[in-house]
Formats: sequence, structure tokens, C-alpha cells
Amino acid sequence: MNSNELLIELRKFVLTKSGLRNIDPAHCKVISEYVFQETKNYVSETTIKRFFGFANTLHKFSLFTLNSLSQYVGYSDWDAFMRDKKDHVSVTQSLWQTLKLKARAITDTSLVIKKNNSGVPFESTSKRSFYYPDFDYFLKNNYQFATVSAQPGHGKSILMAHLVEHFFNSEQAPYKNDIVLLINSEVIMSTIQAGLSLNEWFFKEFNFPSVSDMIIHFKNNPNQKEGRFIIIIDGIDDYLSSNIRFKLFIDFLYSIEENNFFKTVISVRTHTWINLQPALTGSAFLTKSWYTGVFYDEETMSNVPPLSVKEILYTLSHIEKKPITISDISQPLITQFKTPFWLQVYFKLSTEFISLELEDPLLCYELINYFLEKKIFLAKKSTEKIFLLKKITEHISQGNKGLRVAKENILSYIDSYPDAYEELLYTGILIEEKRFSTVVPTEIIRFLNDDIYIYFLFIQITEIFKYKSSKAFFEYILQNFSPKTVLRNNILNWSVRFCVNRNEIAELKNILMLPFTNEEKNKAFDFICSVAKYELNKPNSMFNKQSIGQDFIDLMASGRTMSKLYKETIKNISDNVLNQDIQIMLHIIECNILLIDIDKASLVNTMQLLKRNYKRLNELFPINPYDLILYFYNNLINKPNEGRSLEDKIIKLCHFIDQSPPLRNEALTSAEILCYRLVLLTLFAQKNYAECHRFIMAILNKYPNIFYIRNSVFSPFLLIHLGHTYLKLNYYKKAQRIVDFLDKIIKCDYTYYTPFISVGFFIFKASFYNCIHHYEQSIIESSKGLEIAEREDFKMLEVALYLLKIDSLKHTDVPEEVSNIIKELLNFLSHHKISMPDYTNLNGGDFEQTFKVLKSYRK
Repeated sequence: MNSNELLIELRKFVLTKSGLRNIDPAHCKVISEYVFQETKNYVSETTIKRFFGFANTLHKFSLFTLNSLSQYVGYSDWDAFMRDKKDHVSVTQSLWQTLKLKARAITDTSLVIKKNNSGVPFESTSKRSFYYPDFDYFLKNNYQFATVSAQPGHGKSILMAHLVEHFFNSEQAPYKNDIVLLINSEVIMSTIQAGLSLNEWFFKEFNFPSVSDMIIHFKNNPNQKEGRFIIIIDGIDDYLSSNIRFKLFIDFLYSIEENNFFKTVISVRTHTWINLQPALTGSAFLTKSWYTGVFYDEETMSNVPPLSVKEILYTLSHIEKKPITISDISQPLITQFKTPFWLQVYFKLSTEFISLELEDPLLCYELINYFLEKKIFLAKKSTEKIFLLKKITEHISQGNKGLRVAKENILSYIDSYPDAYEELLYTGILIEEKRFSTVVPTEIIRFLNDDIYIYFLFIQITEIFKYKSSKAFFEYILQNFSPKTVLRNNILNWSVRFCVNRNEIAELKNILMLPFTNEEKNKAFDFICSVAKYELNKPNSMFNKQSIGQDFIDLMASGRTMSKLYKETIKNISDNVLNQDIQIMLHIIECNILLIDIDKASLVNTMQLLKRNYKRLNELFPINPYDLILYFYNNLINKPNEGRSLEDKIIKLCHFIDQSPPLRNEALTSAEILCYRLVLLTLFAQKNYAECHRFIMAILNKYPNIFYIRNSVFSPFLLIHLGHTYLKLNYYKKAQRIVDFLDKIIKCDYTYYTPFISVGFFIFKASFYNCIHHYEQSIIESSKGLEIAEREDFKMLEVALYLLKIDSLKHTDVPEEVSNIIKELLNFLSHHKISMPDYTNLNGGDFEQTFKVLKSYRK
């Protein structure tokens, strides 16, 4: 036995003595204590970790360590252990089995190193079985060597480890008689550090002067051959970066004689393969005997495809220790995780402070920021690297296979900082590839993925504006990036994150005010919620409990999206903000949400918090919102309201607004928006349509251009409410004009409206067509609204739409359909355990009796 084999044996004995079948780093402390108890010699936990391969071993183990461990397993010292093991080696053991035992010792050590270097726990990694048929075909057919080439971070090393375990080492391995020698970069570098050439190392380990000599021996003595000899060489990119070593490696491949039992697998990065392939194709023998694999892509020179969704879910389920389905992950994150490297970044980030769910799109940006912070901003030569990345970003253009730049265009920058450039390639941030579509094949450079390019593109924008967001900052984005593109969406999201990080919340209003598309505004608003929720819970954030102010309230009041994320954000921040006035405002928004959700229990709790500040509510708002919310709560629990007192307050407020001088839209406050909305809903619920009309006209008198606001949902809300009022007052022509006007402004892509407004508009149109006896069209509008309301979980609006649909169907000759919709409504109420408050019925008086019957029905 050689020294490696003896160490393998000693490890097995130590494990057996300690009562362990397998070992992980946590066991090393226990073994250290066992050794001390048995021998009174202290072998540290760190030394035990190095002994079992859980930490890098830069030198040989001391004689003290080996003696102590030998004594622990029952020998007097290390020499006694070695003598005993050598005596037990059978003299009849074949040469093949001897070679196999020696190779197994090296392979096992390499496997331990690979598993310990895995960015995700090895047992959580996907087996990438796409390559198994390829590898099996290579073994069984007349090929001499195969390459596994991929960009950094695509999981080549983990794939190699799984291949070795599946085909050679596991209990069900199909090729147990074959010899597999897995050589890591650590084996090669330790050989070099010991002053040996690779041939000298091979001779020392296997007693053959070279691989070529071993092949000749078995060709001359075929009866001694018991299988195949497979060498798997992984992680040698650094080794091949030296011209001398590169030539030695090519000579090694050329020296392999044609045979049917010796095979070589080389795992390299694509930028190494770019240099290696031309040298190999110069040999007819190597060209004929090189197996590329089914998945080889000539353009990228890679044969490792991205992770499949199934493989991503497998790894995430193991990381999270619970089943993860595709519905649990945002689509951009699935795209990002197709590169295995990002799963490693996620695993590292998840062990530190992070409160983000997989479905949160912010996670993509936090992963990118975390990765670049570690690999660029806090790394050596960060200034040079950032400079290079910016210059590459400036020169990048769209090619037929994505964003890239010809290397010759930035060669002067690379020549200025060659070391920094090489490190960017080694860490995988930059990728070098060959472009064969041109007359002369050229080298091109691209980023690991487009998201990193977009990040540095965004960094350059912040530099233009001296790291300060402003209206001009967002106008630049508007003018320089095409609408409805992934690029502009990502730039906007980075901008949102930038503003919230720096607590420049007021500047985010520019997204709603400038002519970005409605989809972009809605996505940006959701992203504001996501970032705000995350930053609030992050240590040392500038956006914190103390700093949240009126600007944030203005944003939240302008974009009443009613999404799940919006609800969570409002709740989370209202529970934590320290400014009492801001907290009160958030509680008012929260009550609005709970009324739409018909959530009586939560509404009571929030109302109690508001009641404690009743006096302050009178000071902050033109009318006390608690009184208005109480009216709806009583409605929810079927408790009679003392309507006169509240009605007097509303009439008084209406007179006050009406007497105000005309103001510009900019003067409209969030306190007014929140109050006016509640007042109008209250008047409508009271069926006081004339006063409702007077109140809207008073608002219009104070803010003559309010219907032209395009950066807040309050304007379309007011229009829809005015339309409903016209219907109740039988002003159908005026209602028709509002339908036409809303249709026109909603079709304008730059108008800001939300799914909640869309459903509100469908309710208004369904009511309008119902009033003018176009029942078929009313049913169509109701169905469209129900589809969105169900998707967005707008419970109050769903009830209103069901009731409208029932009323319309009652006027058509489809009695069975009426019964079906009634059943759907009752099932909906039963499933969500909610009631049907009076304010959900927007139908005319002839529907009152039907509504009362439905409301009183109990399953």
C-alpha cells in the first residue's frame, strides 16, 4: 500500500472505532474528544477536519497526529499500523486490483474535496442525469476521450462527482470492475508543490513511468486487463493557463495509443476549451476518437445545458427542506436558476440575513448584488475590475446569440489590466467565446448573464446623475430605453431599489408621473412594495422605522393596487413605523383593504388602534375617517347606524370644499384622497345619490382638472363613482359619456390604472348596460370583471359582480343559468366564510327583494 491507501484505511478504522458509518464536519469535534479520552493526546477538531477532507490540507499530517489516531484504533503507533496493513495485502492480488485500490484512494479523496467545495450541500444537488446516456455511450464505444466543457458556474465538477458515484462507486454501480481515477486541481497543484512532474507522480502512485507505458503493458498482456481504466481530469483551467503546462498536457494526449480500454474525460471551462480544441483537432487520431456528446453546441463550445425546471425544484426543495413547486418561484428567478451557480449564491445568501420568499422578484436583484459585492466590490483589484466591466458594458451590442462585444474592440483596456481581466474570466463574471458566423472566426466577450450587464448599465446611469435620483434621472431612462422591454423593466427595478436604499422615496413618484406604460407603472409599484418591506426588516437600512414619512404615504395612496404584496407591505410597515401620524395614515389604508376583503375580525383590530387616536384623526383629516369606517363595519355586522350625525358631518364638509378657491392638482393631499374616497362610498351605501353627486361636484370645484390626473388611481375612481351616481339618478347619457371617456383614457397606454380600477370599470359598465336593458352585454362585462377579481382576490367586488350578473340573467330567458350563478355566489361566500354586506349590492330597487333573500340564506 502507498501512503494514500494507508490513510484511507486509517480513516475507515477511526470511523468504525467512533461508531460512525458516515461523517460530516459536526462529528469532527466528537472524534477529537474520543481520541483525547482514549490516548490523552489532543488532536484538534480542525486537524480531524483536515484528516477527513473537510478542510484544505496544505501539508502532510504530523507524526504526532498519525501516532495518536493509530493508538486510538488499537495500534502502538503509525509504524505498527503501516506494518500490519502491508502484511495483510494478499500476494495473490492482481496488478489490476492493485491499480484499482490505488486509484480508489485518490478518487475518494478527490470526491470528498469536490463535495466539500460544492456551493450547495452535495446531497441537495441535482444528479444532471442528462449526461448519463452520453457517458455510457462513450464508455461502450470506440472513443478515446471526451470533454465536458461549460461556462463557469454550470456545475461541471458536481456533474463529475455524480458520474463517478453513479457508474463506479455506488452499490448499484454498473461498472464496478473498471478503474476510475478522478484527478482534481488540488492533486495536480500538490504534485507541483512537491517538485514532481505529472509523470513522476504517476510513477510514484502506479509504478508505471507514464500512462503510455501502462497502456502498452496491458496491450501486451491482455489477460491482466479486467475492465477499463478511466481518468477523469477536472478543474485544471489554472494549470493549463501556463504555456509550458499546456504543451505538456497536449503531449500527454498525443502519447495515448489507440486502444479499447483506456479512456480520458476532461472537464474544462469554455475559454480553456477555445484554446485546447485547435490543438486537438490537429491530430487525426484525437479528432476521430473525441466524443463531443449529444448536447454539444458549436457556437458556445459547451455540452452542459442549463438546469431544467425539474432539477431546479429538486435542489430548492432540498435547500428549503420542504417541497417547492414552480408556483412558489417567480419566473425571472427560474430563468436565473437555470445557471447552477445562482443556486449556490442563493444558498449562501439564505444562510445570512434574508427575509425574501422565492416568489418575490426582488430576490433576483439581491442575488446579483450579493454576488457582485463579494466578487467585485470587496475583492482585490476592484477598481480595475469595475473599470473594465464598465468599458465592456459601453461597447456591448446585440448579436444573434445575445449581448456581446468583439474582444478586439476592448483589447486596449484588457492590455492595461490583464490580471484583473483574467480574474474576471476565472470567477465567471465574463465569458469568452468564438464567433464562427463571420468570415474569420473572432473572439467575443459577454457577461455571465444579461442581468450582470444590466446592473453595470444601471451603475453608469447613476454616475451620470452623480448618484442622485431625480426627475431627470427617470426621464433619461424613459428616453434611452425602449418601452415594454425586459431591459427597461430591469433598469426601473434597479432604480426603485436604489431610491428605497437611499430613502429617496419622493423621487419614485416620477415613475407614476412620467409617461411610462401602465404595465411598467404597476410592476414598479409592486416592486416598491417589495423593496420597502425588505428594507424595513434589514439591519442598518436608511429606509427604517424612524425615516418612513409622508412621501411613502403619498405613493401608497396613489397606487391602490389591492394586491397581496400591497396588503402585506401596508400591514408590515403599519406595525413597525414609529411616526404616529404616518402609522394612522397606514391604518386608514389598511381599513380600506379590509373592507374590500370583507374581513370583519381584522377590521375590528385595526379600528381599535384608530379609536385610540380619535382626537388626532380629527386634526389630520377633513372629516374623521373612523366615523366613516365605523359606518361600514356596522353595515358588515348588520348593526343599525345612526346615520343623521354622520350625514350632517358630510354635508358640512361638502359645503367647506365647495367654498374653497380652485386649486391645482398638486395641492391634493393623501389625507383628502383617503377621506373623499370613504365619504363617496358611504353616501352611495346610504343610497344618498343626490348628496353623492353634490360632493363630487364640490371636489371638482376645488380641483377643476382632477379628472386629468394620470399618476393616481383617485381620478379614475372618482370618474367611475360619478358614473354610478349618474346611473342612480337616471342620467344615462351622462353615464354613457363617462363610459366613452374612461374607455379612451384606459386605452392610452400611459394612463396609470390598476387591476382594482379595471374591475371597478367593468362593474360600472355592467351596471350601465343593465340600466339601459342591454342585459347580454352586461353579462359579458360582469364575466370579464369576475375573471380579474377572482385572480386578484377582490372579494367585495366579486360579490358585487355576482349580484349584477344575477340581476342581468333574471331578465333573460335562462333560468337554469340564474340558479347556477346563485350557487356560485353562495359557494363563494361559504368558502371564504364572509357575509354579503348591503354596500355590495349596486343593482336597482327591483332587485332589493332578491338581495334580501340571498343575504338571509344560510347553508
